[in-house]
Amino acid sequence: MRKFATLALICMFAIIPLSANAENEGLAIEAKSAILIDSASGKVMFEKEADQPLPIASITKVMTLDLIFDAVENGSLSLDEKIKISSNAAGMGGSQAFIDAGYEYTASELIKSIIIASANDAAVAMAERLAGSEETFVTKMNKKAQELGMTATTFKNCTGLPDEGHLSTARDVAKMSRELLKHKDYFTWSTTWMDEIRHEKDGRVTELVNTNKLIRSLAGCDGLKTGSTSEAKFCITTTAKRGDMRLISVVLGGSTSALRFEDAAKLINYGFANFENRSVVSAGEQLDIKIPLNKGIEKEIGVTAAQGFSVCVANDGSEVVETRIEVPENIEAPVVRGQVVGRMIITLDGTEIASIDLLADNDYKKAGFIDRIKDIITFWK
Repeated sequence: MRKFATLALICMFAIIPLSANAENEGLAIEAKSAILIDSASGKVMFEKEADQPLPIASITKVMTLDLIFDAVENGSLSLDEKIKISSNAAGMGGSQAFIDAGYEYTASELIKSIIIASANDAAVAMAERLAGSEETFVTKMNKKAQELGMTATTFKNCTGLPDEGHLSTARDVAKMSRELLKHKDYFTWSTTWMDEIRHEKDGRVTELVNTNKLIRSLAGCDGLKTGSTSEAKFCITTTAKRGDMRLISVVLGGSTSALRFEDAAKLINYGFANFENRSVVSAGEQLDIKIPLNKGIEKEIGVTAAQGFSVCVANDGSEVVETRIEVPENIEAPVVRGQVVGRMIITLDGTEIASIDLLADNDYKKAGFIDRIKDIITFWK
């Protein structure tokens, strides 16, 4: 392979450190720790003490929900499955759905209780169903955290109730929030403001009210999770989508509930005001490139992109995205449609951020004897 052509796109792709630009942009965050990222790429748009280990209260349930939806997607859990509640699960303190020990609830009832009302009893019931005990489930939580690169996180329970050493960081919370958002079923309940569950034991009804007030006040907000304890103060991980861009903000250690929501909204609005998605290449796009074809009926082949790629770019023009095309000097016939014939390297200020396969746009047959005779005749005319 050699460099056959170079296509340059002058794009805007800024990573803004808090220390440099926070005050200049008027983006003062009250909470102890915060981060704002692009959900698709993980690009950091803003951070404040994002690697400081802190208690995260019920934001813990982001990982609990991620493992639950993993089980739904791999077929080991059905949303309609009825789950019998243990006395241990029913006895959880803090936020509750007040489920009854010895009675059954569907997985979907328990899941919506976790998402909407941050129910600790429902979270433990699901943990026991999926792993046999909360302790074993927590082991799975920590394993998944390591797989996601959450190097500063230690889970001690599945609820976020105070437990010594139960810590995470804003950066790690952003990572697990990105993972949860991959599950489409999560959005079935994430924007529900009020719902209820009915208890089989005595017919009573528990009203579920969403703890995330931003789903009603912040444009595009459709998740994620709040949390608060006397130790963690007020925390929230928030996501919002506007157009083709989805952002995630994480706020830890807010001094009041109102300031927690204010910080989260401020971060999200800042991101949408200062960044946008730019398309570098579209899936199936025909590129302005031809590769000479040896021993073929045709003299050259066309090239398309195997997949699309977009980048989140800042609108201050501070960084440059470039594309570099790598294809061979020539290629031997036959070539089949979809055959990998090169790649597009996408770089940010010289650092590779993506590699896209380039494909033959059609079938190209090898020339036969008669085809070669025709070529000779054409040559001598």
